[in-house]
Amino acid sequence: MAQERKSLLRKKELVASYKERLNRSKGFVVFFNFEKIDALPLSDLRAKIRATQGEVLVGRNTLLYRAFEDTPLVDHRDIFVGPTAALFAYEDVVATTKALVDFLKETFDKEYRDRIKGGLLQGRYITPEDVVALAELPSREELVAKLLGVLMAPVTQLAMTLKAVPQKLVLTLKAIEEQKS
Repeated sequence: MAQERKSLLRKKELVASYKERLNRSKGFVVFFNFEKIDALPLSDLRAKIRATQGEVLVGRNTLLYRAFEDTPLVDHRDIFVGPTAALFAYEDVVATTKALVDFLKETFDKEYRDRIKGGLLQGRYITPEDVVALAELPSREELVAKLLGVLMAPVTQLAMTLKAVPQKLVLTLKAIEEQKS
């Protein structure tokens, strides 16, 4: 009897920890099939995800389903069938998703899309295609660099134009000097 109670308490704790992770990730989670991924590559994936401020979690489908019962995933029960791992991103959603998709591409080549089951983004259901599209977005650093390039272009153009005026004057004076001598 005490053993059953301990087991039930442990399951409730796990469900609560999954819900807490979802809250910490601001409503972002991706589910994927980890079948036929050996322990070492899965450890490498976890390390890559941890480097992007994310977390990969392997859990029992029934407990994962209970944790996400009050989300749109309740209508997508098929996500919780077969070997299921959950990816949570606590900082940069794009970088974390990109790390997962790149790993799946390396491991499963053309069948990597079949490994992605779906997920949540800001509390809304996202399809496997949405997950791949999210991974293909430029990173935050790339977007900032592009924005700075766009903002700096007029200033650079002005500097080049201002530099050209005295340069042309000097060249014109030199041409006149050569012409007279």
